[in-house]
Amino acid sequence: MTPRQRAFHKQASSDRAAFGYIRQATPQGVRPWRRWLAARLGVSVPRLPVCHELHYLQMCTEKLAKAYYPDGAAPTGHAAFRLFARDLPRNPAASTALGFASVGDLTRWLGAAQPVVGAMEDLAPSIADKVGKPNPEYPYPRGNPVNSPAEYPFAVEVYSHLDTHARATGRPFLTVLELMVATLPSWHL
Repeated sequence: MTPRQRAFHKQASSDRAAFGYIRQATPQGVRPWRRWLAARLGVSVPRLPVCHELHYLQMCTEKLAKAYYPDGAAPTGHAAFRLFARDLPRNPAASTALGFASVGDLTRWLGAAQPVVGAMEDLAPSIADKVGKPNPEYPYPRGNPVNSPAEYPFAVEVYSHLDTHARATGRPFLTVLELMVATLPSWHL
């Protein structure tokens, strides 16, 4: 890896870790045993708005995509993850590292993941504003910011896609994303 790729990969890893940590404190991430324990102890379960976990998830996917490409070929704006998902099947080493039996299996999985990939990239404020969607980072819309991401559930924009993809493929997007982050140094361009 070049120093630039290494820096983006390191930040993608850090963003992925922050996502995982924050996910435990959001309504989607609170596991039943945590609710039970909190009730037993008479304390409340931490409840952060989901916008915080999604902000780090979006940043992880963007920086992972930028780390994949060699110097001079990496996307410079927020629009990077769709390009990465489109180009990934051209790298046979990636399919093996991600646990797919063949490039065809990875291609099919990515085809089914397109709604998730799009949803992740569309969370970037500059992209969300252009397509008229909420973003997890700033009040929106940009011209008249009257909506707070902390009050928005992001169910339709993200979570429904994650659930549908996991049921359809048997390989949840977040599981494969974690493998992508962990193994990228062995198969980047």
